[in-house]
Amino acid sequence: MAKRKYTRKQLRQPDEFISMSMKVWEVVRKHAPRVIVTIVVAVLVIAGVWTWSYFADARASKATGVMSRAFEIYNQTVFPMESKLPPSEDGLPRFKTERAKLEASEKEFTKAIDSSSGALKTLAVLMRAGVRYELGRYGKALEDYQTYVKTGDQQELKFNAMEGIGYCLEGEKQLDKALAAFRELPRDGENKWLASYHEARILAKKGQKKEAKELLQKVVDKAKSKLLQSRAGDQLALIEQGK
Repeated sequence: MAKRKYTRKQLRQPDEFISMSMKVWEVVRKHAPRVIVTIVVAVLVIAGVWTWSYFADARASKATGVMSRAFEIYNQTVFPMESKLPPSEDGLPRFKTERAKLEASEKEFTKAIDSSSGALKTLAVLMRAGVRYELGRYGKALEDYQTYVKTGDQQELKFNAMEGIGYCLEGEKQLDKALAAFRELPRDGENKWLASYHEARILAKKGQKKEAKELLQKVVDKAKSKLLQSRAGDQLALIEQGK
């Protein structure tokens, strides 16, 4: 396989949170931001499971409304260049910074957790984990991901949560624990190469460049996902350039 050429901008791109949702995500939004991709995947997978039952009574309907508001706040447009925030015509707050929006989203997802139960509650926990990760609150995000691993009943989303645990430990610079977490990822099918990719990234950060390069080359050669191949190729290029 011919070596790819990378621009300086490409080599500086942050690593994305890649999950078993890759095939869906490549079609929907190739350049999705980090861990919050879990939110979109969670909705696609779980929405059909709990929607009908949660509208069955008033209490459940209220809980669903709280969750809906949390989504809407997270999806709000940020207005960093405006001297004055535009008026709210939908009853939702407006934000000048991404961080302010994320902090408001975290509070709303917490309300959703407190007002719901069952699948809706565990979904809210998973989404709050993603928001907390984006905020850099790795310890809190780690707690949420661990909670989902223990209580969630969707296997694909458990994989996402386990992946999130590894990312949070990596964010806290606990590289040995992060490596152990990524090595615990299920290795069925394409998961094998995703787990190898994460393992290689951490090995490279630990200075074990030779082992990292060998794993990454296997991912480039054998993974079916073009996105995963691309990310592995980027990592290889960085290692070869001594980054």
